[in-house]
Amino acid sequence: MRPLTFVHLSDSHVMSDPDRKGMERGPSLPGAEALLSEIERLPAPVDFVLHSGDVVHDPEREKEYRRALELYLRLGVPVYYLPGNHDRSLWFQRVLRNCEAPGLHADQEFEAGGVQFLLLDSSIPQEEGGFGRLEPEQLAWLEERCAAPDSRPLVVALHHHPLPLAVPWRDQYGLRNGEALHEILLLARLRLRCVLHGHIHESLLTLRDGIPYQSVRSSWFQTQTWPGQGQEFPEPLQWPGYNLVTLTERDTFIRHCRVRP
Repeated sequence: MRPLTFVHLSDSHVMSDPDRKGMERGPSLPGAEALLSEIERLPAPVDFVLHSGDVVHDPEREKEYRRALELYLRLGVPVYYLPGNHDRSLWFQRVLRNCEAPGLHADQEFEAGGVQFLLLDSSIPQEEGGFGRLEPEQLAWLEERCAAPDSRPLVVALHHHPLPLAVPWRDQYGLRNGEALHEILLLARLRLRCVLHGHIHESLLTLRDGIPYQSVRSSWFQTQTWPGQGQEFPEPLQWPGYNLVTLTERDTFIRHCRVRP
């Protein structure tokens, strides 16, 4: 493989309607635009951007995804999108994936710089509870790839946090079958560099059985959690964030970046 650097961002919740439910936290566009401006000024080029979901905030029409697409096209590099619980898979696939015949799930596989990327759609159509799930056919798809005799470094991404965070209020919105996902990922443990996710609006590392699960801050608002926490707590410094991920032959570097809006 060659050295590979990409941006991991998530939870932009793009919305421009001031009457939209959720706007009570403030508009989401300024943070997204500030974050993109910062990425454009990075001193070294990036290979692509990975957006791990909640691209749009509860969209009511397909054109809202076109607004988001215009926003990220300005980066001039490929952007790989995952749907989150606030997205709508049909419009998501039509606009962001340019898919003429959208499927039930928006799973995706691609290779960059000799690294295998597996993107899992953990969203549930019409689910308003905020939690996620992977269907049996998705787990089978993943298991086939993790069990294959493949020597390429592997990165897996999804929207929801797969493993409990020991935070009661947050864990009710996690991936319902994360333990099953973890057991499958163990098949590729020796080549699995990281599992990336969003959803929690916080940068947090969970390490289990040698597998790092890394989340990323939102470009909209940030939360802060601690063990046993029973209710949501806003982070005092509400600056948007993204992670800069670099993979080399032997090492994985994840730099946690903040942007002053």
